[in-house]
Parts: sequence; C-alpha cells; structure tokens
Amino acid sequence: MSTAPEGHFRRTITSTNRVLQAREVELAGVTHPKGSRVLVLHASANRDPLEWDDPDTFDIRRDAGRQLRFGHGTHGCAGQGLARLETSAMLRALVQRVDRIEATGRPQWALKNIIHRLERLPLELVPA
Repeated sequence: MSTAPEGHFRRTITSTNRVLQAREVELAGVTHPKGSRVLVLHASANRDPLEWDDPDTFDIRRDAGRQLRFGHGTHGCAGQGLARLETSAMLRALVQRVDRIEATGRPQWALKNIIHRLERLPLELVPA
C-alpha cells in the first residue's frame, strides 16, 4: 500500500473547541478579526466541499495524505503506529480471502456528537 490504510477509512472526528483569534486571519475569503470567537468542528475537515469533489461519498482513490487522521506533533495519537499495523494486516488478509464485499442492507448512522460513524453497516464477505 502506498498510503497509510486508515486514510481510506477515516471520515470524521468531531470536537468543538472554542477559541479566541490571536490575530486577524482570512479564511475562505472571510476576514476574522483578532479576538473573534472561532468554533473548530473537526467533523467537517475530511468533508470540506472546497477541498474534495463529492466530499460525503466514500472514495478509496482519494489522496489519503490530504486528509486528517491521527493528529500530528504533540497532539498525535500515541497508538497510531499500532492502529496502522493492525489495519494493514486486516486489509491484506481480506484481499487474500475475499473476492468482494456486498452491502446487504442500509447503513445506519450513529447519533453522536464526538464521532461521525456508522452504527450498523450490514455486509456480506464473498469468499475468493
């Protein structure tokens, strides 16, 4: 795999951080003056229509390097190495044993404020 596997599965992680602007900043053509309140919604980060064509559609061909994942720097997830290793192992095993994955029902989204995720995703793994 040329990119980290979680890049194809991560969608959104939501947290709300209210901060005050330390200086005047322009974002997407809108000037936010120093001292104005900013609400950070990470849930929209990987679904930004200014960044992605059809952002709400899962597309395994997307450039995973442009998406948010486990954070970075001092705020990076301590378990990200293990998570990448586990995901790579799982995907390699699937590729060897499964011909295709078919949806067997409608997905059901979980109602959560922190993580945008599926509650149920009925699938059938068709053996290779």
